Amino acid sequence: GECVAHQADYLAHRLTGSKSPITSDWNNMLKFGYDPMSLSYPPWLKDLLQSHGITEQQLPKVVPPGGIIGPVSKQAIERYGLSADCQVVGGTTDSIAAFIAARTTQAGEAVTSLGSTIAIKLLSETRIDDSDYGVYSHRLGDVWLVGGSSNVGCAVLRQQKFSGEEIATLSQDIDPKAPPPEGIRYYPLTKVGERFPIYDPYKEPIMTPVPDERKDFLHGILYGISEVERDGFKVLEKMGATKVNRVITAGGGSVNPTWRAMREELLGVPVEQAVNSDAAYGVALLSLGRHLS
Repeated sequence: GECVAHQADYLAHRLTGSKSPITSDWNNMLKFGYDPMSLSYPPWLKDLLQSHGITEQQLPKVVPPGGIIGPVSKQAIERYGLSADCQVVGGTTDSIAAFIAARTTQAGEAVTSLGSTIAIKLLSETRIDDSDYGVYSHRLGDVWLVGGSSNVGCAVLRQQKFSGEEIATLSQDIDPKAPPPEGIRYYPLTKVGERFPIYDPYKEPIMTPVPDERKDFLHGILYGISEVERDGFKVLEKMGATKVNRVITAGGGSVNPTWRAMREELLGVPVEQAVNSDAAYGVALLSLGRHLS
C-alpha cells in the first residue's frame, strides 16, 4: 500500500529490502509534525491525517539520527558490492549534517553560517521553539540544536558593490577591536523586513550615513552584521537556551580573519573557522556515532 516517505527514507527502504518498514529519522520528520520530545506522532497530527484518509500505519517508523534501521538486503549487497555486515542508519538534514561536520559536540557550542544571510545553530540542553522568531529545535541525542536566521548577511556587501578582493584589502586596515567611526551604526538589511533576532516585517535597513572612506563603510557593515549575530545568541539565551561558549564559522564570510576577530570581541567567546562544513563528512561522522561527545 501507499506510505509516507522522504527521499532519504525511500532510499533506505530500497537498501534494506521491500519487507522492511519505511523508516525515517527525528530530524527529517520534525517539520512533518513528529514530536522529538515524546518520540511520537502527536494526536493533532494523527487526527489531521486521518481526516484526509491517511492512517498512522502509513507513517514512517522513526529512529534517532545515526540509529540503526537495519542490515542491507542480499540484493543490495550483490548489486553494489557492499559488505555483508553493512548496516543502514537514520540520517539527518543537509544543514544539520554540515553542522556536525564542523565538529561542534557539546552544549554551548555553535555554528554561524555567514552566507547571503546569517544562520546560527546552537547546541543547547534546553529545547527552544518560538514561531514568531522562526526559532525551532532539532534533537541530537540528549541535546537540542536550536536555530535562528536573520535577513541580515553578506548579501549587503554585494549590494554595496564590494568585491571579494576589495574586502580582503580594506579589512587589513580595520582594527577589529575598535567600533566603527562615530555616527556609523548600521542595521545592514538589503530590503525591508526582519525575522530574527527581532521580528519586525517593517524593519527598515539602516545604511546611512555613508562615509567618504570605503574602509570605514566596510567596517560599519561588518560590525553591524556582527551585532546582529551577538544579539541572536542573546535572544536564544533569554529564551532559555544554553549560553554560547564557542562559535565555529562557516560560509563565505568565514575566510576573513579581521571579521572573525571583530566577532570574537563582540561575542566574548572564541570564534574559529570551520575546518570542514561538508554535509557528506557530517553524515559519515553521524554513521560512526562521532557526532556528539
